[in-house]
Amino acid sequence: MKRDLHVISALILLANIFKRSPIYNLFYLLAMVVASQRLWRDFPRFFAISVLVGFLAEVAGTHMCTPFGCYYYENLKPQLFGVAVFVPLAWAIFGFVSYLTARYFFNSKTGRILFASLLMVILDLSIDPIMTSWRAWVWKTTTAVNWFGIPWTNYLGWFIVSLTFFYLYERISKGEVGEGLLKLAPSIYLLEMFTFMIYAPRSVKAPTEIAFLISLAVILPLYLQR
Repeated sequence: MKRDLHVISALILLANIFKRSPIYNLFYLLAMVVASQRLWRDFPRFFAISVLVGFLAEVAGTHMCTPFGCYYYENLKPQLFGVAVFVPLAWAIFGFVSYLTARYFFNSKTGRILFASLLMVILDLSIDPIMTSWRAWVWKTTTAVNWFGIPWTNYLGWFIVSLTFFYLYERISKGEVGEGLLKLAPSIYLLEMFTFMIYAPRSVKAPTEIAFLISLAVILPLYLQR
């Protein structure tokens, strides 16, 4: 078990070092494979649910402007049905980190589902400004209330989609996760937020810095309390 944790830690550290490269996804996939062997045996079920729900939500978003608002993918390729194939995998990766972090702090299903969904939204406070600055996707929806140009509807959509696949997973799974993996999760989450801030283009440094501070304000009190 300890060896698995060391391997997972090393792979996720490498993923964050190479965050600007597609290798990021490969390192995370390898880390999740290792985790699914003994530490989180029904993770493949979580992966399938998060990828499927994430993909369907993105198809609905790009074709019907629901639930995020109206947008389209531009520089992020390859694409399937107008959705960048990387994106459903990203739902699984960030869901993996957020769910484990929430699971560490909350024993009740309701508490961890809601908190994991909140953590997903906080992640996207960094992700969306960065990706739109690269024109990975382009927003057509504009709202008076926004996050550095990102419509507020996007964050409501992120919460709803995250809530959906976390809820579905909890409904059909035993959810047994090794304690060592849970203890590691808050550090992984904060590492993700930190490297988003470090690697963000100068034009979007501000939202990533604020998002990192929000993540610290949310997680550190719970961590110290526990």
